[in-house]
Amino acid sequence: MILKNGFTLIVLFVLVTGCTSSVKVPTINDSEVFRYENRYLSEYEAIKNSYPDTSVVKWIQPANKCVPCKVYVEVSQNNDRTLDENYKVFWDGGCKDGYANGIGREFERGTVLNREALAIYQGKKQVPQYYIQTNHLDNKIIEGDINNGFFVETTINDDNFNFNVEYSYGFSGSFEKPALVIQSSPFSDVVMYRKSYPNFHYQLYDFSYDEFQKTKYAFYMLDQNAQRNGFGFETPKGGFVNCGEFLNGSFSRLVKLPESYFTKANIIVLEITQAGQKAIDAQNYALKVKKQYVNEICKDSVRVTFIDDTEYKAICNECEYYAILKGKMDKKLAQINLQKQSKRDQLIQQELINNQIRQTNAAQRQADASQRSAFAAEQANSIQSWQNLNHNFQMQQLNNNLMFMRMGN
Repeated sequence: MILKNGFTLIVLFVLVTGCTSSVKVPTINDSEVFRYENRYLSEYEAIKNSYPDTSVVKWIQPANKCVPCKVYVEVSQNNDRTLDENYKVFWDGGCKDGYANGIGREFERGTVLNREALAIYQGKKQVPQYYIQTNHLDNKIIEGDINNGFFVETTINDDNFNFNVEYSYGFSGSFEKPALVIQSSPFSDVVMYRKSYPNFHYQLYDFSYDEFQKTKYAFYMLDQNAQRNGFGFETPKGGFVNCGEFLNGSFSRLVKLPESYFTKANIIVLEITQAGQKAIDAQNYALKVKKQYVNEICKDSVRVTFIDDTEYKAICNECEYYAILKGKMDKKLAQINLQKQSKRDQLIQQELINNQIRQTNAAQRQADASQRSAFAAEQANSIQSWQNLNHNFQMQQLNNNLMFMRMGN
């Protein structure tokens, strides 16, 4: 599955700067807010300068070529797949001066290895330009300017019990440069942006399109163990930004962050989105290279014997595969939409219940108020009656007194 040419790049988010809380919180200055980053970057410089390069380049003769036609194979000293006794590499392109030449595919096979790569060689001992790499065992396809790190990775889990499609694209990074990656899925409304160093990374979650989330954006710093460690903030879909400090994965305290921290976050997200766009542009060019290759090998006259011809020509029939895949995706999206509608109905029902409770409470409060008013009126009447009775008693006493006076008593 590829990202289509009409893919809309997610625009840079706009933040309401400043944090608020119902309680008084400390204000963090620039010096304190960047102390985590400064420490991490110092560690990174030490790692970058001391990290050993364990990569090894080998030029290997393809098993299917009779003439000298070496292809490029890069391995790690700690994981050299070419040492597997069952390892073989095949090349279906041309040869020149003892090296691979022109456009073609490399096929690597081994005990637990099934990979292929579309590349263009220059007919000499020079690193080829890779455009598409496929790892069949991991269900991953990488497309783009792979040599320079701009990639679109599509992972397809075609397991009937756990069907899923995920995208990861941007700049792959290295020990010299941080990775700038966007992760998304057609089955999720959440998009994740990540700027990764070997020892820490920044991470932003975009919940804008998740209708059931109250948060719009969440920005954190994470250490090498993927624990939140540093300052972060959450922007709700309504209201003010909540800011805090995290220590070893746990929330520590509410704070008020300076505007410079939000500016930093915006710059990071801009870097990531720009890398994502470059990756998509590189993918589009890689697909042109693929189209040229397919036009050359998808002919009835082209046959190979080094692998099964049906397997070799699978690239010629991808439209059928993706049509089936789209059907599965549509089915899962329909299920997700039903689940969303069910959740909407539950929320609506709960809101109706809450409204009834509020109305009942309001009616009860009104009834209580009426009862209290009636009781107060009754009390007032009782008091007046007692007052009247007391007044009558007093008048009777006065009359009696006057009578006694008339009688000469």
